[in-house]
Amino acid sequence: MKKEVIEPWGVNIPYIFLAMVYWALGGIFFNFHPYFMLIGAYSLFFGMILRLFFPAKKYLILHLATLVSLSVPIPYFQVIASVFLTSTEIWAIHDVKSYGSKFPINFLVLLSPPASIISWLLYPNFSILLIPLMLYTLGVNIGVFHATLNTRVIFGLYQFPLLLFILLVGFFKELFTGLGLLYSLTLFQKGLKMNRSALVTMVYVTVSPILGYFISYTHAFTLGVMSPLFFSCITYSISRYNYDKVYIPSSLSFLSLILHNINLGVSAIVWIVAVLFFLYLIKDNFYMESIKTGMSRRWLKSARGKK
Repeated sequence: MKKEVIEPWGVNIPYIFLAMVYWALGGIFFNFHPYFMLIGAYSLFFGMILRLFFPAKKYLILHLATLVSLSVPIPYFQVIASVFLTSTEIWAIHDVKSYGSKFPINFLVLLSPPASIISWLLYPNFSILLIPLMLYTLGVNIGVFHATLNTRVIFGLYQFPLLLFILLVGFFKELFTGLGLLYSLTLFQKGLKMNRSALVTMVYVTVSPILGYFISYTHAFTLGVMSPLFFSCITYSISRYNYDKVYIPSSLSFLSLILHNINLGVSAIVWIVAVLFFLYLIKDNFYMESIKTGMSRRWLKSARGKK
């Protein structure tokens, strides 16, 4: 059987730019703060799932259709963007099977695009809109934590308890306090390795949901869980050589959560610094050559030097 050559591109970079634009707008226009911040979070989510799982240029039309739809600040367009993303996923899975390839089934990640369709149809139910973000960030970091900490790898039906719990959190937000603990216990195994950035991130993911009972469930997720997990998986995926510094933006984001009910202004500034430091870690991917190839400029220079 002839092997299909996959030509990737840096599809996630335009989505990162879109996320920054909407997070900035969310900070400026307080009346639209929840909606704009959600679009920013979904931009990171959509961009990275495309980059990691469906990056081939043959899906370019759907990549761009998803991006354009997501960028329109009307909730129905986020539904359309989710449909385009799910269509890309179905097409890519069909292609993988047609090539005769096999891959582990990460239900948390694979169910996040169709879950996005349902969640945006229920806008403005923000508790439901957080479910796809939980599915993706927790699901994709299973691989990151295994590579960095030697935690358990759970795929397929082994993910069902975690999947069910995440779905229940959308309807019973009080359950969120136990999500981080369930996640860490599910992945824990003997023989863990030491990696400061990964360990710090895991600690925040475990502790932040508990703090949500006292602070805010929504911000406990976005600042204490989602942001550190995005910093972790994105940096590990596209700028792995800087992963040892991920503990810095993760810690700043966690600090922002702690300060949220103490001084909202300072909390916001700390989180902005966290995001800017994260952008610094992945800056080598913001060049045109990197966008064309899907590889960071530093990696490309290193590859040329070896020839």
